[in-house]
Amino acid sequence: MKQAYHKKLNENNHIYVWRLTSTCSDFIDNPLVSQQEFQALEKIKSDKRKTEFLATRIALKELFSNTLELKHHDSGRPYIKEAKHISISHSHQYIAIAFGDENIGIDIEKPQEKMLKLIPRILSEKEYEEFQKNPSTELACKLWGTKESILKYIGDKNLNYRDDIKIETNKSAKAKYLDQNFDVHFENIEGVILTYVIKV
Repeated sequence: MKQAYHKKLNENNHIYVWRLTSTCSDFIDNPLVSQQEFQALEKIKSDKRKTEFLATRIALKELFSNTLELKHHDSGRPYIKEAKHISISHSHQYIAIAFGDENIGIDIEKPQEKMLKLIPRILSEKEYEEFQKNPSTELACKLWGTKESILKYIGDKNLNYRDDIKIETNKSAKAKYLDQNFDVHFENIEGVILTYVIKV
């Protein structure tokens, strides 16, 4: 596991990205993995998910302490006692984590052709019309990442991407969820796009 990116947004908020260079079996002997985490691992069938599960916890323990416990609310939103807020995303051998006193929604994705098929499902009619003027896998990735990041920020799986989240421009530098406004930021890291949103 190799750190690919770190940004300190302010005194108490950080964003980290790691590239996974190990497999699940490589992590099994890591002393940072607790017995409780090994038991939870047995319920996961996918090797990819197992690797992400272990790598995320090892990364957090290396940042904080070996007693850290990553838990989830009923909504699926993660939490740790070491930070007021935490947001996590996995994609294509990368793990992104934002944490600190301020809530930050985060997503990491690799631009792919299949995103072009997903876009009509998540964009409003107006947003899709704008997208069609200059479509690309990178823009699709950014639009998807924006809506995913706001979902992570809000923590409500029942929100509707098309109706509840509005992206103001194709640059997607601004977005809105109901009456909440967000600044949207992008970083290109080794061919994957990190998106994060901060409430204005």
